[in-house]
Amino acid sequence: MSGRLAGYAAEIERYLRGEARVKREELDDDKSATGSSVSSRASKSTAPANSPKAASAPIMIYGATLAGFRPEEEEEDWKPRGGGRGGGGGRPNGTGRAARVAYQARAVAARAGYAAGAQPAVFKVMPNPPSTKEAAARLLNYIGKREDEKGEKHDIEIFDEDGQVLATGGARKAFLETFCETFEPPLENTNFIEVRFELASEVTDAALSEALKKAFGSKPFIYAQDGHTVQVYAHTDERAGALAKVLAGGRDNSRSKALDKIEARLSEAMGAAGVVAKAEVMAAVSREPKAKYFLQKFIRTHSQVRHANGEPVPGAKNSTKAAASVYDQWRPQFSGRERRNAYHLLFSARVGTDANAVMAAARAVLEERAPGYKFVLAHHKDTKHVHIHAMVQARSADGERLKFYKPDLAAWRETFAEKARENGIAMVATRRMDHAMTRPFTKEHAGAYSRAQSDPRYQVSARTIERVEAKRQRRLDGQSLVINGDAIAAAWQRTVTTMRTAGVVGQALTAAESIGNNFLQFRRDRIGEGQASSAAGRGADQSGQKSFLSHPGMRELNALIGDLDMAQTPLEMRRQMARVNQALDNMRETLPPAHQGQFEQYREEVNDKMHDRLARLQFERQQQRRGGSGGEPIPEREARGRDLPTRDDPRQPEQPRTGTEQEMRSKQKDANKQKTQQAEEQDRKTQRSNDNDYER
Repeated sequence: MSGRLAGYAAEIERYLRGEARVKREELDDDKSATGSSVSSRASKSTAPANSPKAASAPIMIYGATLAGFRPEEEEEDWKPRGGGRGGGGGRPNGTGRAARVAYQARAVAARAGYAAGAQPAVFKVMPNPPSTKEAAARLLNYIGKREDEKGEKHDIEIFDEDGQVLATGGARKAFLETFCETFEPPLENTNFIEVRFELASEVTDAALSEALKKAFGSKPFIYAQDGHTVQVYAHTDERAGALAKVLAGGRDNSRSKALDKIEARLSEAMGAAGVVAKAEVMAAVSREPKAKYFLQKFIRTHSQVRHANGEPVPGAKNSTKAAASVYDQWRPQFSGRERRNAYHLLFSARVGTDANAVMAAARAVLEERAPGYKFVLAHHKDTKHVHIHAMVQARSADGERLKFYKPDLAAWRETFAEKARENGIAMVATRRMDHAMTRPFTKEHAGAYSRAQSDPRYQVSARTIERVEAKRQRRLDGQSLVINGDAIAAAWQRTVTTMRTAGVVGQALTAAESIGNNFLQFRRDRIGEGQASSAAGRGADQSGQKSFLSHPGMRELNALIGDLDMAQTPLEMRRQMARVNQALDNMRETLPPAHQGQFEQYREEVNDKMHDRLARLQFERQQQRRGGSGGEPIPEREARGRDLPTRDDPRQPEQPRTGTEQEMRSKQKDANKQKTQQAEEQDRKTQRSNDNDYER
């Protein structure tokens, strides 16, 4: 980065941290007669930054800007937001428009308050939530105990949802008993697969049993041998539902790599045990009723079925009873995914903020956002920032489940800022893109980074290192500024306009103007720097364009990408994805060859993000069908790894074809269509018969 760009970045940082020293505008003499502006009245105070008088200025500016927002000023925000669950694309109705206007008004007011010195609201859902009574007891002990100056732990004040202090061990134990009454047992892992092994040579019964135990580890299984063929029905940690879909689609499916990995691992384990065999996954099942049924079918259709230790399965002539007996023996080993029975929440504020006010705000948030849920609160005084820790039930006594999807996190953060202002704390709920800050990192990133710092033998990707260090050093996101810099600067300009309408002048207004101007200049210089290096490396093209980001179609494309957040169902998401890819196709046709490589990398990133969101929507829909509203929520990062939808590579350029090539392509297309129809017909037949293959 050049020195000039670094200067702009430093200037933006100073304003965002509230460290800029801006000369305050002097009031005109005629304003003193009609009443001074909000910012001017506040700027006359010489109180310390954390005093009530200083805190009131940003709060007043926030309120004045919120009141001064006019719907007729509504424009496209940098990131359009969706409405309720049933919302989608198209023109919003009256209710949706009102919600959008309210959202934009709060966003504008939050930026104004931030420019005036308000602190951002920090609310986090901590990782590793307690799922058992023992884990909840450990978390309660962590929340309710702190070390003193001598390093000795002692009890601190913790408050329950009724405001009562749990001062004694007996009181805390009694609270824990009632708190855990809504806890649900862990979900059982009922995933099973059937595997066929083809042995390369004769093997003794004892050697085969030992090799299978090496291959399947501690998982229970039964098996049957017929010459050189061995059939195994085994419990597994793999997601059998996803494997069943792959098997239904055929081994030429792009997702069949999961099966290849399982088969390679099993074959390798058998070989390491001295038995050369080739493994093939034949079927998979994930639900208990069908798992029991196919266990019974395995015992019925195979002779001389044996346990893992080589002993025959007793009562094989009555396959129903034998299967029930085997399943009951296996059940204690079905340790599965633990339910989310409680949450560990963190409310944070800057150093010097009134801790009692933050505590009152946190309590008010829980009472409003989680009514009917038991919780405890405590202030940890051994940290520089004000940290209020809370443990709250994930399921109320009425069976309502508390969820934290991305929109819920934003709503909790806004509520925290609102309650903090009511308690005299200058706090606003800003968005990351308002400041063009880098993406946050996860606990996995932090763990890998820390381990790499302490253990040179542990390798971590450069991308992970960059992500962690960029966030900790509060760097600006250069890519976001290049792509969305105009929209971010425009959002700050709308904020400045609204502040002027509300009569806000002085330091806050100057800071808001400077932030927007510096963002815009930073973006322009960043693009210019990139163009210069591109021209130096490849030379300017005939059209004179130096980057695809300056293409006129980028504005439309950014709007379409922003609209992706409005899709609330897989069907809506696919339609939005089709529009985005069509816009990408149109842009690609008009780009010079010199920019194709950079554009294709950008396109790949866009498609990866779109398919991540589509996968999450698909699993949310599946969850709703299976468990209703009370089902266990699937975190976004977990959904990403589950059954990602297949897609063609959009990066392959369209090449002119000869007549023969077109005929061959047409024949291939017809053959694929016929194959798809046959597969669909086979699926329908399979669903009508439990005696066919495993679940689809």
